[in-house]
Amino acid sequence: MTADTLPLNKSGKILEILPSPLKINLMELGFLPGKKITLQHMAPSGGPMAFKMDETLLALRKSEASLIRVELI
Repeated sequence: MTADTLPLNKSGKILEILPSPLKINLMELGFLPGKKITLQHMAPSGGPMAFKMDETLLALRKSEASLIRVELI
């Protein structure tokens, strides 16, 4: 499953960042394998998604979140 399919208020452990030109950018933001992320907010109509990671809230486009492979925890 990918981060864009996480249910609201559920957590996942990052398994990998899928190959993409954005991979380095996502990793620089802290989206690293082994980290726990929680989907906190979803904008309507496929808008941005806000993920809590550690004590930080980060917003990603749905297309960016689809690059983060996670497993539910």
